[in-house]
Amino acid sequence: MSDAAAWRELFVATDRAGLAALGRAAQRAVDSLDQPHRGPRSSRTPAQLRDAVRALEVCPPEGVALDTVLDELGAAVWAHGVRPLDVACVAHLHPPSVVPAVVSELTIASSNQSMDSWDQSPAATEVELHLMDFLGRRIGLPAESSGVMTSGGTASNVLGLTLARSWAAAELGVDVLRSGLPEEARQWRFVASDQAHFSIQRAAAQLGLGRDAVVTVATDERGAMAMDALDATLDDLAAQGRRVIAVCATAGTTDLGAIDPLLAIAERARGIGAWFHVDAAVAGAFVMSEELRARVRGLELADSVTIDFHKLWWQPFNASALMVRDVARFDLLRVRSNYLDRGDELDGMVNLVGRSLDTSRRFDAAKVMASLRTIGQRTFAAMLEHLVALNDYAASVIVDHDDFALVAPPSSVSCVFDAPHYAAHDLRRVQQGLLADGSMVLGRTEIHSRPALKFTFMNPLTTREDVDQLVALVARRLPRRSTAHEDDRG
Repeated sequence: MSDAAAWRELFVATDRAGLAALGRAAQRAVDSLDQPHRGPRSSRTPAQLRDAVRALEVCPPEGVALDTVLDELGAAVWAHGVRPLDVACVAHLHPPSVVPAVVSELTIASSNQSMDSWDQSPAATEVELHLMDFLGRRIGLPAESSGVMTSGGTASNVLGLTLARSWAAAELGVDVLRSGLPEEARQWRFVASDQAHFSIQRAAAQLGLGRDAVVTVATDERGAMAMDALDATLDDLAAQGRRVIAVCATAGTTDLGAIDPLLAIAERARGIGAWFHVDAAVAGAFVMSEELRARVRGLELADSVTIDFHKLWWQPFNASALMVRDVARFDLLRVRSNYLDRGDELDGMVNLVGRSLDTSRRFDAAKVMASLRTIGQRTFAAMLEHLVALNDYAASVIVDHDDFALVAPPSSVSCVFDAPHYAAHDLRRVQQGLLADGSMVLGRTEIHSRPALKFTFMNPLTTREDVDQLVALVARRLPRRSTAHEDDRG
């Protein structure tokens, strides 16, 4: 066999023989997921996992049969990974994946469309634009809105605030991408709640404004931005001669799942001429439910919106989007290139690289569209509503429990709770012990300098009975009543 003939077997061919070979390999990959261990994760220690993985030679002198490689991955990796579909996997905004998205991943990888230019992804570009139009309508944005897929909520937030910075500079007649920050930028500020995602500060740092340019606003008992605190902050900044170029609201904070009062914040942002960005990575999915969409009223007033499909849309990582109120604002980001985005394309051709901070990019819109078409509106809404109701139920169980207390009333799918009679190290040992023996992947965080545990409900198959068992399991891991003083709890 010639080298070329041997090499050909390494690549995906779309003829009948090539697709048959891909199908056989895909079946073997599926088989590698079938492992004897069950539960949210195995009890292997970090050292054991490291030894098993490092026993695999990354690139041996001669290749190993694919079947062997897949079997090894099954035994060393998939058998000991986290299983998001397990009801005891409740630590993070880490969803189980729906089947339509997973099987679409195979076709996405096989076809390998690069979403930077139309000539590399003609039909795929139209699918992404179609999905963005759908999302804009669900949010309630105007017809001239559109968006772009990104790698995650952090990337979407950074992109949205990059546009806000360029927009503020453009108002001064400055092309910030060409000439850099104007002198006035020393007075520019982003405003966000003290529960906003850290990516807001990361964006300020990357944009040359510095993390100190992010001014945080106090939150209420739910963890949502307090409007009296926002008003006082805006007044203080104006008195100092600072210019707020973006007000950043959150629809579903990472810990508490809190939703800021979007309508009121939009009014304040408009009143001072600031860009209104909403990080709706978590609760943005609520626009898919007529019952829940009232919780995110005001989202339709945003200049930019972050949506994470790999949270409450049950997509595999990565799949996020940034929606922009007016598609023309993406021109604030655009840099022409002689080989890719020349500006002389035929009518109707859109090069999405002009909207993105990435160049080459996966065709993730395909798996989202395949999932939504398969699930349908009513089922999608019902799964969301079930999870929100389940979270409310978990909060009621916590309230009635002798050992626990809610840190904040529930707002979406996160239930954060404390154990008032126990020290911080007790909570740490409970969380770490459950993780170490594979019983539960439980969240642990800190709210206003207080340690707390967290359930995050992402799995629509979870029941109230499961919640009862999860609470009981955490309670059983607590030591006998601690005699620790209050100052031991930090």
